[in-house]
Amino acid sequence: MNVLEQKMKFKKRISKFYKETIFKLKKKINLDKQILEITSLNELFNYFGTDKGTEVINQYQKTPSQIDQKLIGHGYAQFYEKHLNIYKNDKINILEIGTWKGASVAAFYHYFKNAIIFCIDKNFKFQFESNRVNFFNCDTENFTDIKNLEKYFIEKKSESFEVIIDDGSHNYTDILNNFQNFFKRIKPGGFYIIEDFNHYRLHSSYFNDKPDNAFDISEIFEFLLNKKNFKSEDLDHDFQNYCFENISNITIHKGIKDYSYIAFIKKK
Repeated sequence: MNVLEQKMKFKKRISKFYKETIFKLKKKINLDKQILEITSLNELFNYFGTDKGTEVINQYQKTPSQIDQKLIGHGYAQFYEKHLNIYKNDKINILEIGTWKGASVAAFYHYFKNAIIFCIDKNFKFQFESNRVNFFNCDTENFTDIKNLEKYFIEKKSESFEVIIDDGSHNYTDILNNFQNFFKRIKPGGFYIIEDFNHYRLHSSYFNDKPDNAFDISEIFEFLLNKKNFKSEDLDHDFQNYCFENISNITIHKGIKDYSYIAFIKKK
């Protein structure tokens, strides 16, 4: 490592330390003290402002004129309820990858009354706290962060989950890398959920880092269901074979927008 690289690495450490310190000092919204009469997951999504709902306030607003701007969401609540309603009152572990400010985590907290929720994000934007919510700063593209996350799960005695939700970058390679890294943590009968897996193809080239001649994610789902090995720079053959033995079904749902797609991968 040359001098310039050392300086850049040091600056990143200082920047992260500063952001983490501010994050820890900043007052959070205590979910344990909230009393809500809302029972519908879609209403909870809309109430907290996550685009998983049907109509939400623009959470990415930057100017005062956009404060009341409403956006049409993806409308994923009905699919979550269809597959996960069985867990509504159970003591389960949920992991969400990519939580941003935590709107969907807050909604899941109130819907799954006894769930322990783990949430990871590479930014320090998370706004909530609770005895049932655990936030961990992690960039899933960073090897060191992933190793630290593994240690964190061990410390929390929560190395496996009934539900894992990938609502991260939506980049092609990140989706597949997260799938290979986290799917094995799903408990038997649980679900690995991938939101917006068609963004790289249907929404914006910003999400498209798909290698030339690589298969679309929808095609990969078909290969996995049909137990057919395929060439991939992201999913190795050992993992593909693991999927053949451990996936019972993959259900794809279409949400409100043209690019609103969500996949529920059920483990045997």
